[in-house]
Amino acid sequence: MDFTKFDSRTAADKPARLHLKDPASGEELFADETRCKPCVVLVRGTESRAVQSALRAVQRAKLKDKPKKESEEARTLEDLHAQMVDGAVPLITGFENIARGEAALTTSEDDLRWFLNLQMINGQEGEKSFAEQVLAFASKRESYLGNANAR
Repeated sequence: MDFTKFDSRTAADKPARLHLKDPASGEELFADETRCKPCVVLVRGTESRAVQSALRAVQRAKLKDKPKKESEEARTLEDLHAQMVDGAVPLITGFENIARGEAALTTSEDDLRWFLNLQMINGQEGEKSFAEQVLAFASKRESYLGNANAR
């Protein structure tokens, strides 16, 4: 049996298409009334070597800027959300049928963070922010390892 079909590290480097869902209703989002243009985010898997390298760089930068003694203050949902956004930024490689006003969304740092910060996590079952959707999709092997079930 050829085990290359289980190479999730390599497969995760190729972006897969995440069809976004409405963060409140869970319904798939489309850019048109005829539902022919799905709102898609192109996402690499978390096992991607490139993603792991980018996340490592983010972590190092945070450790460098971290004060010597961690604050005793309670962490908020906003703190958790900020960590999620930092983790999701390196995963996104593009958008389809998603705009910021009249302009198509790009992969600039500003556009990525704007998109991921449109909502926060809220802990409500069935309600997933865009950041949560990206992270969940990127961490599931079935999202990018489509050949694993091939016979």
